[in-house]
Order: sequence, then structure tokens, then C-alpha cells
Amino acid sequence: MLVSAWRYFLYLYGILLDCLSICNSNDRLSPFLIVTSQFPVQYMGRWHFLAAAAEPGNRALDIFTVMDNAQFTVQETEDKEKMVFRASIRIKDGSCVPRRWIYILHEGTTELRTEGHPDRLTELYACPCSDCIILKETDNSTNRLLLYSRSPQLEENCMKQFKQMSRCEGYKDVLMIPQTLEPCHLEA
Repeated sequence: MLVSAWRYFLYLYGILLDCLSICNSNDRLSPFLIVTSQFPVQYMGRWHFLAAAAEPGNRALDIFTVMDNAQFTVQETEDKEKMVFRASIRIKDGSCVPRRWIYILHEGTTELRTEGHPDRLTELYACPCSDCIILKETDNSTNRLLLYSRSPQLEENCMKQFKQMSRCEGYKDVLMIPQTLEPCHLEA
């Protein structure tokens, strides 16, 4: 009897917290807006890395603090279960750093695994703004959100929405990638 009453109390308490939350369902990450029938084709091409968010107090954003800007291309491979990500990263000192990752696709899902890092899970989420995507990277030491756009500049309202979504997911530290220098040449 006491256990049932306690469960009922916790259930009502949860409903009350949801009602009082400043986060509505539009501010939550949702994989349901990803068009899985077109996945991954709609994500091929050029992307710009614009912002990242992480839980406060960890070092998940440290790697990005040296960046001024970064461009990525996403390409299919002959192996339909893999995608190649190529990046050209402009460091704040003006130097360019090329990078390459291979993501492994899992049929029927939008989850990705990084080749060589089997513990890293990358999940795709729709962004409230057109031509944007949010990636959530998690592994043993990392838990962060990454915002990419087809355009190097994003409308102020879109960045506001990303920050709100990040806060609602518990990611209170947000890092904007400055983009003050000329981008590096990105080889296709």
C-alpha cells in the first residue's frame, strides 16, 4: 500500500515538474523529424560547424576552443554502410588542419559509430531551422551537442533556439565558433 502511494506521488510530482518546466516539446531534441527514408543522402555535401554545447564542468568543449572555423563535407563510400567526413579546420593562429573520419551506419536508425572509436555514439537530431543538423556525441568521456549548418552564418533566432534546446537537455555551456578568419580550402 505504501509503495503504491509513493509511486502515485512520484508520478504526480513528475507531471507537475513537466508542467512547470520552461522547456516545451519543441525545445527538446527529437530524432522523429529526420526523414529516415532519405537518410543519409540528405546530409551529403558541405557543412559548417557553428556551435557546440556540453554539460557544465566537464572538458567536452575544450577541443573546439582553438578553432576559428571549420568546414566539413559528407560523402558516400562504395560501402553503403559507411560515410566519409572530411574537415578543414582553421585554427585561431591562422593554420589549417585537415581531418577525416569514417562513420558506420546502422540500418533502420540514424545512429552513427566512428570507425576506430567503437565506444563513441553519434546521434542525429533535426534542427528547428532549415539547413541545420544537430549531432549528439557521447562516449566514455564526452557528452556534447554539435550544431552544423549549410551556411557559414546562421540567423540569430536559430542560434537562440539551439541554445534553448541545449539548456533543456542539460547542456548549459555553449561555445560559438567565431568564424572571423577566411576558411581553409576543403578538398572534396
